[in-house]
Order: sequence, then C-alpha cells, then structure tokens
Amino acid sequence: MQSGLRILLVEDAPTDAALIEQCLREAGLAFEARCVDTREAYERALKEFSPDLILADHTLPSFDAQRALRLARELAPLVPVIVVTGTLPDERAVDLLREGARDYILKDRLARLAPAVHRVLEETRCAAARVEAEEEFRLVFAEARDGIALIDRKTGQPVDCNPAFERQTGRSLEILRGTPVWDLRPPEKREAARALFEAVCAHGEGGAENLDYRRPDGSDSAVEIRSKLVALRGRQYVLTVSRDISERRAADGQLRAQLDELRQFQKAAVDRELRMKELRDENRRLREQLAARKGGT
Repeated sequence: MQSGLRILLVEDAPTDAALIEQCLREAGLAFEARCVDTREAYERALKEFSPDLILADHTLPSFDAQRALRLARELAPLVPVIVVTGTLPDERAVDLLREGARDYILKDRLARLAPAVHRVLEETRCAAARVEAEEEFRLVFAEARDGIALIDRKTGQPVDCNPAFERQTGRSLEILRGTPVWDLRPPEKREAARALFEAVCAHGEGGAENLDYRRPDGSDSAVEIRSKLVALRGRQYVLTVSRDISERRAADGQLRAQLDELRQFQKAAVDRELRMKELRDENRRLREQLAARKGGT
C-alpha cells in the first residue's frame, strides 16, 4: 500500500475521475487526489500540489495529454505520466509514449490501471534511487583526496577522472583524454609504465606501485598507485587510485638524512674513542719507557 501518495488527475468528466479513484482504492492504494481540466489549473497543481503521479486523459476540450506531458517534462521532469483515455489509436499511443508517457490505459480496461501504477511508481522509485546514488558517488568522486581515473583498456587514455588526479598530473580532463597514461611518466620511464599497464590488463589488477607523474611544467608528483580492471556498460577499463606520497617521500628523505647524520656522528664518536685509546696507550708506553730509564740509572 502506498501512503502519502499524491495523484493528479487531468480529467474533465467527474464520473470518470471518481471511477478511476475507486479503482485505485479498491486495489489497495492510499492516496490524495486532485482533479484539473485546464492548463492553468494543471500548472498550478504541478507547483503547489507536487504530485507523485499524473493520470491524464488523452483529449479534453481545452487541454490534452500531449500538452500535459510537455509541461510535466518542463515543470516536474521526475513525475511519471500515465495516459488514461476512452479511445486511443495505436499511432497516437506510440507518439505519446515517445513524448514520455510511461503507459496508457483505456477506460474500458481499468483493471490494468492499478498494476500499471504500482509498476510505474516502483520504476520511478528505483530510478530516483539510482540518480541519488550516482549523485552521492559523484560527490565522493569529486571530493576524494586520492586521484581516481577510469582509463580505456584499448587506448590507455583516461575517459574520466576526479580533480585530485588532474592536480597530480597537472593536466585537465580534456587534455588527459588524449594522453596515454604512460606518457604522464618521465620519458625514461614510459616504456616500463606501458608494460605495467598492459600487465594490469592481462592479470586483472596490480599491486601498489610508487611512481612519479611528470607535470607539463617539469615538476614531478610522487604517488602510490593501485590499478584494477573493471567492466562498465559492456566495455573494459582500468580503474586507478593514486595517493599523493610527496610528504611521505619527503619525510622518508628527512629520516634517511637524519640516519646518515647519526651514522656519521656514531662513526666520529667511534673514531674519537679509538683515537683516545691510541693516545692513552701511547701515553702509558711513554711512561713505562721513562720509568725504565730512571730505573736503569
């Protein structure tokens, strides 16, 4: 049972409107309905009533389903429209479906109406959920700190990427779409990068790899990259996630420098200790020699 459902009827025959409502209620739908028969009332209802579903008669004296469809696309594009009419030639039915109608029901076959309403509402709910999921994904995709790129398996060129990947490579998506990913590496490393890409395509995924992207200004961006072969819409792509490791690499370099400094200090300390031991030994030898001379005299 649908609760809180709002249905807008475009109908100029009160008895037909009442029959449609009765048919839907007997099928278990709980809803609020509003009936209009003019364009002005229809536009006002779209804005104020905010329907979840529109049931439109094909022909009214001053309004028809085709105009209702066009206005719905303009003012309420996510609201589904079902045509409910007395007669409808097949050619006209095809035209209305092309215009965006989700179904059409003849008034002498109203038993089909409730199942059609259930189906259309479920399809609409699923479509809205997909749109919401895509919007959430796009938001995460855009805001992610890691670079994300979807790369065509055949050409090696990105077909989509997020702003973080653009920053890492120093290139816009428009430029990246014409650039094989191995050409993003320093020239001396491009052949190895191409071989790495082909290995991912052959084996389905690759392990973590540390590499550099060479930006157009000549600077390098250090990243750790992971790649995986994925299938989308019947085509294969390599999905890459690259994490900026510039700070990590700088910290590693600083740590190595500190370790080298410590080793040098330790070596100097050992050398000093050895030199002190040599001096002590030499001092003791001299004292022994001096004592021996005094004893001999």
